[in-house]
Amino acid sequence: MISRRVVIWRTLICRAMPKPRIVFFDIESTNLKANFGYCLCFGWKQLGGKTRVLSVTQYRQHASDPTNDAPLMRDVHRILTDEADIIVSYYGKEFDRKFLNTRMLLAGLPPLPPLSHEHVDLYYTARSNLALHSNRLAVVAETLGCPVAKTPLSGPIWTRAMAGHKPAIKYIINHCARDVDVLEWCYLKLRPFVRQHPWVVLKGSGCRVCGSAKGQRRGFSAANGIIQQRVRCMNCGAWRVHRIEA
Repeated sequence: MISRRVVIWRTLICRAMPKPRIVFFDIESTNLKANFGYCLCFGWKQLGGKTRVLSVTQYRQHASDPTNDAPLMRDVHRILTDEADIIVSYYGKEFDRKFLNTRMLLAGLPPLPPLSHEHVDLYYTARSNLALHSNRLAVVAETLGCPVAKTPLSGPIWTRAMAGHKPAIKYIINHCARDVDVLEWCYLKLRPFVRQHPWVVLKGSGCRVCGSAKGQRRGFSAANGIIQQRVRCMNCGAWRVHRIEA
């Protein structure tokens, strides 16, 4: 059994620990390959916060070179380095992160922090746990009843945006912001299914997914001769186990 002293110590530590900043992000690029295109905009928000979008059009270098995304990459690098403890994306491990790595390298920036264990990619969560005809974010959101609908993005809009058409660029920026909002909503629905979700509280002091201390004991699990108590979070529904001490 866990002693009262240990429980008090964990409580004090949890109160002193800052809450991890969960950041949702999405990018829109002019090509799927970073050596043939550039990042047009970067959308992000902290969990429960305001959605913001940075675009290459906001920087003064855009007037002389519309393809220069180096100033944008410097701001994106700062955000993901200094303002995010856990990042959430959709297919971001395969596309967004690699695209940003390439563009940042070309901009002379150092690597981003090693967030491999703090990067939640909902694409893999949906693919592993849902049986849908498509694993696209729009399909997942529609199926789960997301009140925020993704906006369509057609080829002609991209063609006009790359030619400097301001209404088309504005449409893509708004599309990026909408994607971030949809991503956050889907995360709150799917987070109980996220395998090895990064801990948001001190291990053993609450739900690793949402941090809630309210849990319901629901049976046991046994593996390799070790019996563990199953606990379901009463806030987000995620499961965790506690080892039963002799």
